[in-house]
Amino acid sequence: MAERSPLRITDAMAELGELRQPILVASFVRRNGFNSTAVAALSQFARYHEATLVAAMDPDLFYDFSITPPAVRSDGDQRIIDWPRNEILLIRTPESLRDVLVLTGMEPSLRWPTFSDALHDFLSDYAIDELLVLRTWPGAVPHTRPAMLRLTTASEQLATDLGLPSIENNYRGPVDLGGLLSSLHGNAGGRTGGLTAIVPNYLGVVPSPFAMLALTEVLDRLADSETPLDDVQVTADELRGRANEEMMNSEEFRDAVQEMERNYENVAGDFTGASAITVIEESDELPSSDDILRDVERFLRQED
Repeated sequence: MAERSPLRITDAMAELGELRQPILVASFVRRNGFNSTAVAALSQFARYHEATLVAAMDPDLFYDFSITPPAVRSDGDQRIIDWPRNEILLIRTPESLRDVLVLTGMEPSLRWPTFSDALHDFLSDYAIDELLVLRTWPGAVPHTRPAMLRLTTASEQLATDLGLPSIENNYRGPVDLGGLLSSLHGNAGGRTGGLTAIVPNYLGVVPSPFAMLALTEVLDRLADSETPLDDVQVTADELRGRANEEMMNSEEFRDAVQEMERNYENVAGDFTGASAITVIEESDELPSSDDILRDVERFLRQED
């Protein structure tokens, strides 16, 4: 007897009919809190465009709940329990010639082969040829310059659709879940890409409004859509203003930002990798993962 897939397909998926040039855009919050901004940007993008839930992963198999516990909140007289989740939503707009599927959630702590195989089967079953993984990393980049984006893909068409230069992905070593899923899909002949936004590591604000604006602009190119982000723009302007004020008051801070600006200019012309930027993977100076997850959960619950 065939084992039941942990990925539950909703009735809405069957009602949609054949997908139109579909692409799946995925992002997962990691245990250390990385990718929180990417998940926030992707979730807000899906919410604004009234995405339809088409699949959800059963969390029971994939989490150690002592490490990734559920959260509780109040809704009137009821206490709502929010379990760690991974959901696939579909954005279909009359203006676009393609369907964009959005996958967001928490990176699982257990049974990665089962989890990734279920997602890979979903891509195969619904003839979803393209996969894009979004990430955000803290790095020594200045708040005074545009957010730095890095696209790795072998697909010229995907790079054209995103309006970004690309580089080949020759990385060797441990990968996150997005990297594992990309490898499976690429080995099966699918087109894959990884889009990373480098965010200032010294501001301590999650989600980063600068990266959210940059990532949403790219997503709009992909979906041929327009996503108003006035509230995020206001937050970005306020944050930039506070940082600029600190530069005026602190010579040490001003010198540090100016040094980052010089490094930025050296690589911004043809940004081909993160090696030219100090990317922080673990640091006691970063907000704790609990703080980051609380911030992004609070953001995702906000009403439009």
